Amino acid sequence: MKKILLTAAIASLSLNAAHAYQVELNGGAGYNHINSDSGAFADGKTETGSIGGSATYYFNQVHTQNGPLAEAAFIERASNVFGAYSYSKDTVKIDTPYVQDDFDVKAHHFSIGGEFYVPDTNFYASANVNRSKTEGYASKLGTYGAEVGYLPITNLLVAVGVAGTYGGDSNNDETDATVRAKYLTKLGNNDVNLEGKVQFGDRFNAYAVSGDYYLDRTLSIGASYNLLTQDHFDDTYNVGINARKFVAENISVQGGVYAGKDLGDNDYGFSVGGTYRF
Repeated sequence: MKKILLTAAIASLSLNAAHAYQVELNGGAGYNHINSDSGAFADGKTETGSIGGSATYYFNQVHTQNGPLAEAAFIERASNVFGAYSYSKDTVKIDTPYVQDDFDVKAHHFSIGGEFYVPDTNFYASANVNRSKTEGYASKLGTYGAEVGYLPITNLLVAVGVAGTYGGDSNNDETDATVRAKYLTKLGNNDVNLEGKVQFGDRFNAYAVSGDYYLDRTLSIGASYNLLTQDHFDDTYNVGINARKFVAENISVQGGVYAGKDLGDNDYGFSVGGTYRF
């Protein structure tokens, strides 16, 4: 009888461990290609390769018994802090009647931030700071953002905030207003995640919408659309598709492709990544 009780206790502990995590590690790589073509005055391309990772620490254990595994932290309203680093290399080729040149631009990107769900309320807040350092250049460019939000119903977050730039040309430093929403709901028997964000700027407006359809708790397919409008410039936009699969309760792999226009130039790329939770 004691052996049966001990076996049951061990199984219970193993099950609980499998359905909870407090740290999430992410890693990934990406590739982007832009073809430039403006008649007789410019003809070239830019290829960008990037690799990076991030770590998120949750103040309390995140349980995953309910809903899609990818949405566990949102469902649990799990407050957290995170840090991220990535490295990118741009290979630029210029071919004009006046200039023929190839060169590389290497950069390091750093991010820190966090999300906070106010206990026993429906209020939310977040903040992030990002910094980029280009090798061979003295300037360091950065961005920042902060939000306050509210969850009026289960699994719906609406947030307003600010986003801005700093550290570069003072003429380009600015602070813009942002509005964001995230809603996890049901479509038939399956879960759907819908997200949207708008940034209103003096020189540009940015719009982003995305959705993920969960075929089951472990597998999703999704699509996204991003648009940047600027005065006196062609719009920048892209359309993407992606998929994510949890091969185990705490391990996932994901990938995506996208295509669009960058200031009138053809733009396409892909990304792959993985997640480990413990």
